[in-house]
Amino acid sequence: MRRIGTDESGKGDYFGGLAVAAVYVDENTEETLKSSGVKDSKRLSSNKIHELARIIRDNCPHSIVYIGAERYNELYSKLRNANKILAWGHARAIENLLLKIDCDTVITDKFGDEKFVADALMERGKKIKLIQRTHGEEDIAVAAASILARDAFVSHLSALSKKYGMDLPKGASNVISAARDFVAKYGKDELKRVAKLHFGTTNEIVGDYNRLWAPWRMEYIRVADKTGCIFCEAFKTDKYVVYRTDKSMVILNAFPYNNGHIMIAPVRHVGEFESLTDEELFDLIKLLPLSITKLKAVYNPHGFNIGVNLGRPAGAGIIDHIHIHIVPRWVGDTNFMPVIGDTKVISQSLDESCKLLRTAFGYKGK
Repeated sequence: MRRIGTDESGKGDYFGGLAVAAVYVDENTEETLKSSGVKDSKRLSSNKIHELARIIRDNCPHSIVYIGAERYNELYSKLRNANKILAWGHARAIENLLLKIDCDTVITDKFGDEKFVADALMERGKKIKLIQRTHGEEDIAVAAASILARDAFVSHLSALSKKYGMDLPKGASNVISAARDFVAKYGKDELKRVAKLHFGTTNEIVGDYNRLWAPWRMEYIRVADKTGCIFCEAFKTDKYVVYRTDKSMVILNAFPYNNGHIMIAPVRHVGEFESLTDEELFDLIKLLPLSITKLKAVYNPHGFNIGVNLGRPAGAGIIDHIHIHIVPRWVGDTNFMPVIGDTKVISQSLDESCKLLRTAFGYKGK
């Protein structure tokens, strides 16, 4: 049977990108491949793979798609699924080969959802019969593709090692030491050009790589510890209070996550929900929709974070006076500044925020 076989290499390797190969096999070339000893690349030595790759390239129409580490990481950030990247690579290799030869059958090693590859194919690929098999390498066309893909992956990994002047090992279980050496020499930002960042290995090496830190919040806790209860003090002084009732108040957060970050707190100094009276609880909850309405009028946010932190382990800066956070959010308001500069950009002064919100609430102060 005339057919195209496809397979990939690099999916399980931390360093390097991803290589996908497609190989066309007919009656004549199948005999050549069999007599040469072509079989699944996982059962062959590196030297034998390199030798057979040359024979396959010389005798069979083929296509190789290589997705470098940096491009792989870009695709993963969009697709959030390694199998979708694989499918994209398989589809491109198939389409490229169909430009050279006519063939109506393709066999691939099965991975993930069968629809991934079919959906990624374009006009030419939509016309083929696509067969996805578990242990697809048992077919010699897929085995030949596995050899070309592995040879391409190893070749590119070797070029990366040469470029950076250090050995970047294959696999994923013996890479920690090399990865740490790489980061120490070139920095964690360069890692995206040589490794697949979504691997758990990345967190082991640079544990804060994918975390968004908020170090400015520590000052909030320090100030609270030094000055006592900021809510009780605010109720007396009216500082940054934008609205109040007999039982509750709405106050600006002095260390905001975003412009318009407010807190709703009972007037009484109490730290637990279960200690609130029915009247206090009702008054707090009644202020929630009112506050959201006023924030929408002043800031026109795209959404809100609303929540309560109970206890120090949960992130509460003031643990003895319960309060509800309401944080306006906008698409794109999380950026590089907190990560790179330990700095949160707040584009409006608290005094200006206070003035605008007091006007919206109709509160003139004590």
